Amino acid sequence: MTKLDLVLARIRQLPAEEQEQIAEEIEFILDQDRADYRLTPDQEAELARRLADPNRQYVSHEDVSKYLEKKYGR
Repeated sequence: MTKLDLVLARIRQLPAEEQEQIAEEIEFILDQDRADYRLTPDQEAELARRLADPNRQYVSHEDVSKYLEKKYGR
């Protein structure tokens, strides 16, 4: 028995309402177009250009947190 078979067997033991909810969540995941998360060639070129910049500067997590706290409060 595969892992999928085991999971499906467990799902079938749940009340119908919970089975429907799980099915909707799985369907949502399957319907997502993963191509939307890929960079375009122009974006890739821009990313490569920025990473190649020897003078690039990074902002620390602490600096971002301080900025947001100052702007919006805790």
